[in-house]
Amino acid sequence: MKDNLRCSGIKLGKFLDCAFRAIVEAKLGLVNKDEALDALWEYLVNIDYEVRKLREINGNNLD
Repeated sequence: MKDNLRCSGIKLGKFLDCAFRAIVEAKLGLVNKDEALDALWEYLVNIDYEVRKLREINGNNLD
């Protein structure tokens, strides 16, 4: 993954910001679309993990 698509966050909100940034940069042609898709996939996996962790903490395991 290119450095400009790296996400320095470890919180849900930061992963969401990074995911949107990857989409915008790909649409503007600033990064390769395949690289952006790879980054987006990584962010979505992290977002899923964070949501599951929050559900466990709150006792709302709806899966």
